[in-house]
Amino acid sequence: MTPFPLILLHHAGGSAKVFDALIAALPPQIQPIALDLPGRGRSWREAPVTTADDAVDHLARHIGRIDGEFAVFGHSLGAYLGLALASRLEETEGGVRCSTLFASANSGPVGAVLPFDGSALLTDDEEIFRITAASGGAVPRQILDHPQLRTRAANLLRADFALSASFLRKQRRIVTEADIVVCCGSDDVFSAQQLEQWRLNSTSRTEIHRFPGGHFYLQQDAGEVAAVVADHLAAVRR
Repeated sequence: MTPFPLILLHHAGGSAKVFDALIAALPPQIQPIALDLPGRGRSWREAPVTTADDAVDHLARHIGRIDGEFAVFGHSLGAYLGLALASRLEETEGGVRCSTLFASANSGPVGAVLPFDGSALLTDDEEIFRITAASGGAVPRQILDHPQLRTRAANLLRADFALSASFLRKQRRIVTEADIVVCCGSDDVFSAQQLEQWRLNSTSRTEIHRFPGGHFYLQQDAGEVAAVVADHLAAVRR
């Protein structure tokens, strides 16, 4: 049987490396495809994008070789981009389709609160790092203490927060036909009510799973997460 494609979309300020442990834990019947937003990883030479539409354009170009159905595992910001990508593809007849969105470590977008009153692109470094920490994704001390890495991290976070804000301002109520499987660390900042709001963005099934850990629970017990992903996709294929 041909492996089922699983697109992996990372968090704000991060890269596809956040999925290394999950990729290692996935069974062979799932084909992980970890994508980097512009400005990091394999796309580090490209300028960061600052709108959801531009981000989805970038992602859509990189899944052109997929034929048929696939799934998305989007972590934090990646959960919103996965929803936007799935909805966009459903507007095109005869194209590829997302069967399942694994929405990880983020609240349902309908009730999400914007962290900025103004533009994220005009926010200073200290405020960017403060908001990141308040969202459960504190920047490591070794980056904060290194001038060049600190500046680079702040610039990427500014771009990604602007991207997230553009999604919430224009697309928070979009709907997909895909199943939504909400995944979240038990110690993350999101309440049960915030996770339940993902049900408003799907015309299909929605289920919620909590795992031990915080915002980066993926790195604590990737095997348990991989099992949930594999079980759900096996049911989809049946």
